[in-house]
Amino acid sequence: MMIFFKRRGTEMKKAKRFLTGLLSAALALSLCAMPAMAEGTGETTPTTPLASAIDKDAKGTITIHKYEYNGNEDKAGTGVAGDENNVPTDAKDLEGATFTYYQVMTADELVEYYNGKSTEKVGINTYVDKNGQILSAYANKPNSSGKTGKNGIVKFGDGETGLPVGLYVIIETETPAKVTTPVEPFLVSLPMANPTNKAEWMYDVYVFPKNATTYGKVTLEKKGRVGGGTPENLNGVTYKLEKKVKDDPETWEEVTKNEQTDEDLGTLKTTDGKITVSGLSQGTYRFIEQSYDPDTGYILDQTPIVFVVDSEGKITYGSKTESNVTIEVINEKPDLEKKVIDKDNTETEDTDYSVGDHVPYTITVSVPNNITKLSTFEVTDTPNNLKYDGNATLTCEGIAVDEAVYRITTKGEDVPANGFKITFTPAAMENYAGKNIVISYTAEMTAAASTPKDGNHNTAKLKYTNKINVDGQPDDGSNSEIHDDTVVYSYTINVHKDGDDKKNLVGVKFDLYKQVPEQEAGDKALTADEVKAYGLPTAEAGKVWVKVNTDTLVTDSEGNIHQDGLANGDYYLVEKETLDSYNLLNGPVKVTLNISEETSWNENFEYKDGVLTKHDWDQKTTKFTDDKGKDVTDTATITVTVINRRGFDLPTTGGFGTLLFSGIGVLLVVAGVGVLLSLKKKNRT
Repeated sequence: MMIFFKRRGTEMKKAKRFLTGLLSAALALSLCAMPAMAEGTGETTPTTPLASAIDKDAKGTITIHKYEYNGNEDKAGTGVAGDENNVPTDAKDLEGATFTYYQVMTADELVEYYNGKSTEKVGINTYVDKNGQILSAYANKPNSSGKTGKNGIVKFGDGETGLPVGLYVIIETETPAKVTTPVEPFLVSLPMANPTNKAEWMYDVYVFPKNATTYGKVTLEKKGRVGGGTPENLNGVTYKLEKKVKDDPETWEEVTKNEQTDEDLGTLKTTDGKITVSGLSQGTYRFIEQSYDPDTGYILDQTPIVFVVDSEGKITYGSKTESNVTIEVINEKPDLEKKVIDKDNTETEDTDYSVGDHVPYTITVSVPNNITKLSTFEVTDTPNNLKYDGNATLTCEGIAVDEAVYRITTKGEDVPANGFKITFTPAAMENYAGKNIVISYTAEMTAAASTPKDGNHNTAKLKYTNKINVDGQPDDGSNSEIHDDTVVYSYTINVHKDGDDKKNLVGVKFDLYKQVPEQEAGDKALTADEVKAYGLPTAEAGKVWVKVNTDTLVTDSEGNIHQDGLANGDYYLVEKETLDSYNLLNGPVKVTLNISEETSWNENFEYKDGVLTKHDWDQKTTKFTDDKGKDVTDTATITVTVINRRGFDLPTTGGFGTLLFSGIGVLLVVAGVGVLLSLKKKNRT
């Protein structure tokens, strides 16, 4: 047998050292196979089989057992099956390597060559070019190809036909994706000399070539970002890793094992925001996001994260090629925050207002950086016992939002009564990516405003696409919602009317007044004369007096009047009409409504198929306390007692009292006249 290996250049890697061993073995075998003539005698060496002993009609086989091995251990092959025992223990069977043989000598040509009748020395360079390709002169020689199976073996001549005697060129024409460098082409003589019995030929030859493989390592660092906020490590995100099939660029196969150690990768899930995968052979890979912990609310983005491992184990991602690359991937999340502005111009979740007040609100929407990838992005506002004033403005960083990117509607099947919906056009919102849009508006508190502890809610909802598919397009059927709620409370003043004898006074009439900013009063403002007539104090600067009640307040059978729908503050009760024999109050009665409320909120999550579909806050409990620390949770009411005093009774006209006083008056007049006459008489004398 002859086995010849061609070395390509002087830059061969250490991983190919095994070729040197194979080359030495080949040369040794060639020498053994060649007829060794005793000098001047014409006799063959008795330990070398005669070329004439070759059975030119015999059939043989060539078995190639392919291994992956990255070490430096090399042992020469002899062509026998037992050479498998010399394979390094950490070598692994290599599937998917394609070998092609070419029969470049016939049986007669091989025998003539061994007999020394051919003076031309042959080697692998005789048959292949510098690129390891068969020369055109031999391309049409008998040939066939085969691919190694899972056991790393491909066998030529297997079956009834077998391979004819001759000299064969073996070329690795296709390597598995993981292999960085193919085996150099080599020659196999069929038959070859038996290394254990030099006097006989072997017609079944075994070859154990090895391939070197370099592996890469990649780390995916996962972060989450809300709007334009600072990215933070995102845990619990799962990924699938796929590798492009070498022969089919449109097909990807899932990677489930470390190719270097053959260990299962398990579930690829971020811990401390990271996933690290090693043992990646050369090829093109992609990470595809699968799921995340459902309470995060981030947009699931399945856009493939593609990277390439080269023959040196380096990673190319984007424009960079490095060893052990870290790929940072950021998931985006929008957010929505609803606030009501109290009378101190402070944003809060809950406050108090009166019926008829125009309550100011803000909705802050944090726009995700990938907004243009979404198909749905809309805000809905649902008021309860409030009515939208139709005056919403949208700003971003203090500048009005382009009206071309949104539309406000107040009517329609999916628009709440007395509320509104803002529909954004995500594809046109590139300028607002990663920024906050602030929606400002007011809503009038209607007469139906609730006094009890549930209050008057105003809920904002953000609906958005929560999944981007592998093709980079939004999943129109997959949406999430973020809800945020505010509540406005109103309270009640209860006035109990007593007489000075503790008797309930029924039918006493009152009006209730308060000061409001001048711009809110409209035509309800009292004139200066009215303020004076009612005995009200001078209004504060910028404020005027208005009447709170629409209908006159009249005490009921229990002597009570009620006025609900009120915010905390100072009110003045003016008595307009009292009962007979009772005096009107000599001035307004100041009533201070000062109820403290304490509201706790509950955070809720709803999921579908592991994806957050709804996130909201709702009111859990509310406690009301008056200014004396008394719990008034059930009524949210302040009670004030007003006492009317009786006047002094005057006698009726023509009665005894009148006559008595008249007589006394006459007597006094007569007495006075008598005194005057007496004085005049004395003066005359």
